[in-house]
Amino acid sequence: MRVLAVLAVMFTHTTYQGPFLHPELGAPLGRYPFQVGASVLLVISAYFVCVTIRKGSTSRWLWRRVCRVLPPYLAAVLFTYTLLVFFGPSNWILPTRHDLWGNLTLAASFDPTVQLIDGSYWTLPLQLMAFAVAALLWPRGLGNRITTLLWIMILAPVALQWNGRIDHSPIWVIQLWNGLGLHRMQLFAIGIAIWLWSKNRISAPHLGALLVATVFAQHAHTADWPSSLGIGVLLLLVALAARGPDWTVFARFRRPIEFLARISFALYLLNQEVGYLIAYRLMEVGAGRLAQIIGAVVGVIGLAWLLTKYIEEPVFRAFSGLRVRGLRARAFAWLTT
Repeated sequence: MRVLAVLAVMFTHTTYQGPFLHPELGAPLGRYPFQVGASVLLVISAYFVCVTIRKGSTSRWLWRRVCRVLPPYLAAVLFTYTLLVFFGPSNWILPTRHDLWGNLTLAASFDPTVQLIDGSYWTLPLQLMAFAVAALLWPRGLGNRITTLLWIMILAPVALQWNGRIDHSPIWVIQLWNGLGLHRMQLFAIGIAIWLWSKNRISAPHLGALLVATVFAQHAHTADWPSSLGIGVLLLLVALAARGPDWTVFARFRRPIEFLARISFALYLLNQEVGYLIAYRLMEVGAGRLAQIIGAVVGVIGLAWLLTKYIEEPVFRAFSGLRVRGLRARAFAWLTT
């Protein structure tokens, strides 16, 4: 399901978002984007938070999560920035050093003077904040209150945003709203709900009601029914995958699925701006739209493999096993007790 979500992200970027942002690449495929992949990735991330946080020390779990996502993200920011600055077309809006600093420090979501070097980076602050909140709340335990919290996470942001309240708020409220990703909370809530259902802690009708509420909340925040309904379909598939049984029908495709799953995070980080740039340079040498898409996909897969093999995996192995000592240990202990 993670591979399917990442492929959905790449499909949207190569067929619609790229030509929409850079019309010289050709006409977009379709009149509207079908934006489902990134949202489903957040749902899957929330589900696996529940699966993995239960194993061992919470502070160590948080340290390992940070070691998993932050180093490849920082490397992707530096690589994409360098590539765009040196090889980006002059008619594109290219990132500045101020943008680079804002992306490296994860401040882009809060600072309106900073542009995201790659549009995919909006999920990183949300994931890290979700990891920190999970590490804070898990040791305390929520018991039966968890289902109440899920409904609040789904419906409270809708109520706060109703009738354009956020759009007409002071700029600092808008920045805080977008930076904290409060309009995405339903995605984390439904990921937790799917895990609860897979453990028989909530009923199927209860999960169904939460799924309907999530689709409604997604539409309330995006005004995009096709994408919201598409997310609903993928959420059903995620739930079926979580509850089992295993989908043995895909056994013959095990190796390519495992390969793409292995590099999925790097694919997500690199597919947008780097893919656009590859497509643009292929266009310059006379490649048609289909050749541009194929070239961009193949090029990004190769770069994602390099990022995974030589940065993400070795850095994770090197740092995840370290003991968190001193101030860091005391900080983690304070957060989780």
